[in-house]
Amino acid sequence: MKKSKRIQAIDRMVTRHYQHIWDCCCDHGQLGVGFLARDTANTVHFVDIVPSIMTKLERQLLSTFAERSKQWRLHTMDVRELPIDQYPPEDTHLIVIAGVGGELSLKMVSALVKKYPSYQLEFLLCPVRHQYQLRDGLSLLGLSLLGEELHKEQKWYYEIIHLVAVNANNNAAKRLLEQGVDELPIEAVGSILWHESSAQHREYLSKTIAHYQRSLRSLTKNSGEYSKKKLIASQYENVLRQIT
Repeated sequence: MKKSKRIQAIDRMVTRHYQHIWDCCCDHGQLGVGFLARDTANTVHFVDIVPSIMTKLERQLLSTFAERSKQWRLHTMDVRELPIDQYPPEDTHLIVIAGVGGELSLKMVSALVKKYPSYQLEFLLCPVRHQYQLRDGLSLLGLSLLGEELHKEQKWYYEIIHLVAVNANNNAAKRLLEQGVDELPIEAVGSILWHESSAQHREYLSKTIAHYQRSLRSLTKNSGEYSKKKLIASQYENVLRQIT
């Protein structure tokens, strides 16, 4: 199966080796298969809550990577229950969550950060919607930004966000400090996402602003929801002005 541009972009953002990579909500398992093929982790974990998806994926992996069966694991479970504590705290974990909404992504990340506060966790997220709500929530979880990119596939835009859990045991966080980066904040509208002024970036921002402006028409003025969405629209308008 040919990889989509979105999958290829997520794959390219994984630039170092981890003890564990967790391909969550893996569907066809394309990301995890790619990580296996280029040997980016000691163990690649495929995670989905749907048993039929995992059964099909297991057949695929046995036909392609049978001789490397010790390098992959299948987990039919809720992402919030990942058994990270089965491994030493010094192990590095990259948790990839793609193809689900931002609100669900936030619940997953929040649960894992709270459950494993002393583990070396990184997250690579690619939500299909509710990006603002996701970023706004992530900013409260003790995470720092490692990178973010915007990609277009057909008529759809995707934000990819790479994060690290900041704690005393996390070597990735320590490297940030050594490089003089105390904490790269997570902005609800994105920060280093807008490192360039391009037609795609301007189009994406214009569409996002138009979405929030349309939603205002169905709300009562001076209501809390109206004020909130008007503020969000104005924040995106400010970014658009800055890059234009």
